[in-house]
This record gives sequence, C-alpha cells and structure tokens, in this order.
Amino acid sequence: MAHRKNVPTRKAYVPRGWSILLTVMLCIGGAGWLGLLIVGDSDDPVASPTTPSISVPPDSSGSATEPTPKPTKSTKTTEPTPSAAPTESAPAVRRDAPVSVLNNSGIGGAAAAFSAKVTAAGWSLGGIGNWTGSIPANTVYYPPGLKAQAEQLGQDVGIERILPSVAPMRMDRLTIILSGPQ
Repeated sequence: MAHRKNVPTRKAYVPRGWSILLTVMLCIGGAGWLGLLIVGDSDDPVASPTTPSISVPPDSSGSATEPTPKPTKSTKTTEPTPSAAPTESAPAVRRDAPVSVLNNSGIGGAAAAFSAKVTAAGWSLGGIGNWTGSIPANTVYYPPGLKAQAEQLGQDVGIERILPSVAPMRMDRLTIILSGPQ
C-alpha cells in the first residue's frame, strides 16, 4: 500500500436549499407576471365595445327628451327605446373586431379567396391561414364578449353556424373556418 498515493477526490458542488428555492420562486413570479400581462391584454378589446354603446344614446337624445316630461310612465316607455337604439348601433360597433379566415376545406387558396368577401362586407382582416382538424361546416367562432359581432359577421358572409372559440384560437378576434367549397 505504500505504492499508492492519496489523491484528493473532487467533490461536486451542491447548491444550498435556499438557492434552489429562490430560483423556483423567481420562475413562478415571472410566469405569474407574464400571465397577468396576457390576461390584461385580452380584457381591453372586450371593454372597448361597451364604450361605443354608451356613446349611442346621446344620438337618440331626441327620444330621451320626449319621455322626460312623463317621468313615471316614461320609465316603461324608455326601456323599449334604448333596446331599439343598441340594435341600431350594432352596425357601427360590429366591425371593430378583426377576422381571421382559416382554410379547413383542402382546397388551396380558399381562405384567401373568402377573405375578399369578408373585407367587402366592411370587416378588417386579422389573418389568413389553415386549420387542422375536422370541422363539419363553415363556422364563425367568437371569443367572450363578441357574440353579437359574430352573428353579424355570419349574416354578412352567409355562414349560419356560430360557436364560441376553442382553445388554440386567438381570443381577441373572430375566426372563420371554411370546411367546404365556397
């Protein structure tokens, strides 16, 4: 044994528990902050359509001045008048949401061709692309707060099937998925 030298062995560096905990906490905090930024952005488009709805009643101020002399009876009369006013205001607000047109039909260029119909109806185009999956019929998908606009878009372009958006779709726009020839 005299012929063997005692060679010191190298030890691996093992981080202390507090440094691991600190790293994990920083990662969780960063992810939470990023999540708040994303959620905060999706609330802004939903809040903006309500602002134009409020601006419409001043346009119908002539109707509001007529019920004013009859305060007790006009309350019931006033309710149908504002409900008619938002219906009339829907065309002004309805084209604020961008529209993505996605092709699921297997026909090359179908989304690009159909997007001309969308823009001709007065909608802004949010994107053109392809959709993988199985969609049984042409469909307009809407995120929360944009159902009325989706119904109007469906009327404008001749699509009857209107459903809420699904997970991979963007939640700041309306989405049209084409499943057959146009």
